[in-house]
Amino acid sequence: MNVLMIGSHLKVSGGITRVVKNYIKAGIGNKVNFTYLPTYIGGNHLVKIIYFIIKFFELYININIYNKKYDVAHIHMSYKGSFHRKRLIINILNKKRIPIILHMHGSQFKDYYDRSTSKQKTLIVRTLNKATVILALGEEWETYYKSICDTRVVVLNNAVFPKEKICNSEEKYLITCMGLLSKRKGSYDLIDVASTLKGKIDNKYKFVLAGDGEINNIKRKINTLSLNEMFLIPGWVSSEETIEDIYIKSIIYVLPSYNEGMPMSILEAMSYGIPVISTEVGSIPTVIKNGVNGYLIKPGDIDSLANKIVTLLNEIELQNKMANNNFEEIKKNYNIYNSLEDLIGLYGEISK
Repeated sequence: MNVLMIGSHLKVSGGITRVVKNYIKAGIGNKVNFTYLPTYIGGNHLVKIIYFIIKFFELYININIYNKKYDVAHIHMSYKGSFHRKRLIINILNKKRIPIILHMHGSQFKDYYDRSTSKQKTLIVRTLNKATVILALGEEWETYYKSICDTRVVVLNNAVFPKEKICNSEEKYLITCMGLLSKRKGSYDLIDVASTLKGKIDNKYKFVLAGDGEINNIKRKINTLSLNEMFLIPGWVSSEETIEDIYIKSIIYVLPSYNEGMPMSILEAMSYGIPVISTEVGSIPTVIKNGVNGYLIKPGDIDSLANKIVTLLNEIELQNKMANNNFEEIKKNYNIYNSLEDLIGLYGEISK
């Protein structure tokens, strides 16, 4: 079976790249004849445009001149620019009657759609309806996509590699958040939480904000509030060894986002047995259960977030219970090897 997967360049940071890398590492290339075509790369606006044009015509030539045959095209899509780039690709694949799986990742896709003009909404729906199957990150997103288009929608949760229980002799002291540093991700809320907790928790604990985005603004606010000793700001972390080291030393993982799909960073943290505190948005409530493997709060609720952090820091037995529950949850429901088998089955079904 010839499978074409389309997404971001694997050097680009973000959840889509992480999903693709996991499927590659899990062995998708051993199960199908796999081709990966990146159509987005980092850099300035002009570089992004030129890169897309080159990749677009590469695909066009392959399927229209060289008659390259694909049984399935698996497209990873977000919103805004990602939507419009993939829309053009969907059009040429659709004309060749290649079955299309549209893997939707955009945590703000609903907002993007709602703010669009009537004409733009029509274009969005028409594009979604050209797909054979839409993959949704959880039941909440499944319901949403079914409400705006006629394409069959299938839930395929993000997934990570399960791990054995980690026996770590080093003391855990990091309260960690990984990803884009921004208001949407609740990064500034974490600074307000630290300000609330200053002098109320042991000074051995450090907040880690690991990611790219509004780094200078984040550092400026931390400095203004005299919280420098409470924070580590390493920037975007790409080294697998460094990422693993941070997770191993983390006592709590926090993601106070205002909207999300199904965050890979939460699943990664769970795979290391870390209790998670996050918000009641997107598909996060599917993954995190209050008091079982973490806590859920409302976006922007600084007091609740601070209280939950204190609760977990003070209750070792609760930490251990949540850690064990997270190990088991990943193995059972968010295991990359099981997810890959489901995906291969879907490829076979729609390529017939």
